[in-house]
Amino acid sequence: MKDSFSIEGTVTRLGDSISGDTILPSRHSFLPGPEMAEQVLSELGAEVNRRVRQRPILCAGPAFGYGTGRESPARALAAAGVKALIGGPFARMFYRNAINNGILVVEAPDVYADVEEGSYLRILLADGRIEGLARNWRFAPIPDFVLDVLRAGGLIGYARQRPELLRQGGS
Repeated sequence: MKDSFSIEGTVTRLGDSISGDTILPSRHSFLPGPEMAEQVLSELGAEVNRRVRQRPILCAGPAFGYGTGRESPARALAAAGVKALIGGPFARMFYRNAINNGILVVEAPDVYADVEEGSYLRILLADGRIEGLARNWRFAPIPDFVLDVLRAGGLIGYARQRPELLRQGGS
């Protein structure tokens, strides 16, 4: 079911080839969410961590999230309040982990090339469009199933809304 579901806010712009271990070092993987948020991207500096925690959209270059299959980097971003990632292409495992944690991932390298730090964007999921102050961009439609997962706050929330998906066996 497509509708007017959208995400909007100010952008934190990051660089290329930021590993999952830079997003959240493995030593912080088992912290509670709020403590993970305090550590997210802190290896890039306290100012980067502060901006990420105050802004719902990250714009990142190619290979963001590469190098690990751990789910904790995506969980840390979600705990920090990140609602959407734009740019990429993103590391495949990270891409999936982000969606599973309720973070929209839009592979749109042209947006990453054009958007500046602190820009305000509105992502219109049903329209496949990103609106900026000076420009609009198009992106591939988000499948309905993925929209349902995002609306539920992630895969666990989605499964809780759909208990029939968890039933196993024939009884």
